[in-house]
This record gives sequence, structure tokens and C-alpha cells, in this order.
Amino acid sequence: MEESTTADEAKTVQLLAKGIMEMYEPPLTTINTHLKELTEKQEAVQGMLTSEKRRLEDLQNDVMLDALLADIATNREKLVTISNSMMSLHKRVQSLQTRAANVEKAAKVKAAANKPAASSS
Repeated sequence: MEESTTADEAKTVQLLAKGIMEMYEPPLTTINTHLKELTEKQEAVQGMLTSEKRRLEDLQNDVMLDALLADIATNREKLVTISNSMMSLHKRVQSLQTRAANVEKAAKVKAAANKPAASSS
């Protein structure tokens, strides 16, 4: 009798397990499918976020590049101004050197003209 009770209990346990499996298996399968879909969507969103992050970094690099280009333009203007000032100063120096040479020449001529007059007295 104990053997038939054990067999009945085993059969009951199997039937209960089968019933529980039949009851929970479809929702678990559905949940598994939904989890796979969510995982795929999450990976897609993560890929989009990574792509957008790269795009933002590229834009920031472009902003820095624009700032550098603006600095280049400003520095070029300063260089042109300095170059023009140097050219102007060079012309003034040449003019002053010519004037100094003319003054020196005139002084020598005047000194030479004054020498014979001084020796005749």
C-alpha cells in the first residue's frame, strides 16, 4: 500500500508540475520575447546615443577650430598693421638719413667756404 501511495504521490506531483508549467510557460515565453525586444531596442538607443555623442564632440571641435581661425584672422591683421608701421618707419629713417647727409654736405660746403675767407683775413 505504501508503494501505491508513493506512486500516486509521484503521479500527483508530476501532474501538479505539468499544470504549473502549462499555467506559467506561456507568460514566461511572452516575457522572454518582450525582454529580447527591449534588449534590442536598448542596444539601438545606446548606438544612437553614442553616435550623437560623437557628433557633439565633432561640433565642439568645430567650435574650437572656428575660434582658432578667428585668432588667425586677428593675428594676421595685427601682423599687417605691424608690417605697415615698420615700412613707414623705414621710409622715415631713409628720409632722415638723406636729410642728415644733405645737412652734413651743406655744413662741409659752408665750412669749406668759410675756410678760404678765414685764411684771406
